[in-house]
Amino acid sequence: MKVKVTLFVLLISFAGISQNDIIQTKQGQSYTKLHSYKRLFGDKFSKNDSLNFIIRGKDTLVPFPKDYKKTSSVLVPYEPKDSLFLEIYKDIVYKKYQKPIKESDKKLTMKYWKTDIKIYFTKSVDVTVKKKLKKFATYLSEKVDSLNISFVNQLEKSNYVVYGYNSKNTFKFDDRIKSESNGYYILWDANQRIYNCKLQINDESFKNKEDLMIEIKKMFLGSLGHFNYTNRLPKESLLSVLYFKNKSLTPQDLEILKYHYSYGICKGTDLETFEEQHKIAKKTFLETGRNMFFIHPKLSNNKNKQD
Repeated sequence: MKVKVTLFVLLISFAGISQNDIIQTKQGQSYTKLHSYKRLFGDKFSKNDSLNFIIRGKDTLVPFPKDYKKTSSVLVPYEPKDSLFLEIYKDIVYKKYQKPIKESDKKLTMKYWKTDIKIYFTKSVDVTVKKKLKKFATYLSEKVDSLNISFVNQLEKSNYVVYGYNSKNTFKFDDRIKSESNGYYILWDANQRIYNCKLQINDESFKNKEDLMIEIKKMFLGSLGHFNYTNRLPKESLLSVLYFKNKSLTPQDLEILKYHYSYGICKGTDLETFEEQHKIAKKTFLETGRNMFFIHPKLSNNKNKQD
């Protein structure tokens, strides 16, 4: 069976899938490559689906659900940023300007929370620390679209556990946190979506509780995207590697977090793909005067907090 296929006129990226993976027949049926289809819908196909597969060169093309765009997704225009901001962002997410410490540093991908973050504090967490961290987390949730943070009173209902660890509390919720001081460990799926975190706080690690809170805020912010610290931000920034005693969340920190959770960029990509997407988007705008669009599953705006 031979079917003539052409690229969409509208350049799009489908939740981490390149625009080159979306094609369309003259009859109006959309197709996507087999590996891309599996990323979105899994590997279960109906008999009718398999009968309509198309072989094009080395690629197997699968019919795209006709009603998916209407019922399950939103179309978001590309969000342009100046080159200075993007280079800072790429260093924080991909360590672009940092010498790799281990082999995995060369293959970093963008990681983010897709599901709502539900935080559980154990009884071993200092009361003042708990109160301040909840205030910080709530502020970020309110300021950043698509970042939904709430608090639960039952461990089994959580996907983010904050626990105290010191000379009196020696139980670790995750042994992969090697530090005896402060640290966190996150888990993510094949699409680079973070789905679980354990954050360890040692209130004996700092004599001054304010210094401890700065460290905790740095870790919490880092756990929202597996962020790295950079020397491209002022020393006052929580995401700066430069030492400064009185660090705080700066407007630049917040802008980076907002951009990370913006759906005007392709999610879960590596550095090469991220840069290529921006190159294509800018070229498209210069040549056509129109923005490239990204299609994403419909977003939840649930901002309810639970104490």
